[in-house]
Amino acid sequence: MSDIFFVSEEHKARFIGSLAQIGKIDNGTPDTEYAAALYILTSDLFIWNEVSRYVSRDGISIKGMLKKVHLSSGESVLVKLAGNLFNGNEHLDPLEFIRLDETNFTIALTSLKLRREGWHLSQVLLPL
Repeated sequence: MSDIFFVSEEHKARFIGSLAQIGKIDNGTPDTEYAAALYILTSDLFIWNEVSRYVSRDGISIKGMLKKVHLSSGESVLVKLAGNLFNGNEHLDPLEFIRLDETNFTIALTSLKLRREGWHLSQVLLPL
């Protein structure tokens, strides 16, 4: 994957840090399921602070997030997408993407590319 969009340097740091913390990077290559989901979940500091407790090396509890964390409609779309890319258990109507603003729409598209193509850590270690 050539370019990976990040909302900010902080998003990039949260993303890489979360993957490293749960041990989902092997020889510089992140697990694609975790990477796609965590890319979304780390894109916003408030959301990450609310949902990080549902993320572990053993899985991501999207159902727990959707049940116990107050999310806006756009945030809910992104969390459902994260679940779908992680394990396919969350069903999402593609028309829900229309509700997303430009930044979150770009996050959604980038997460699809991360899941489909994979990537290597060296692609994101360069400054934005």
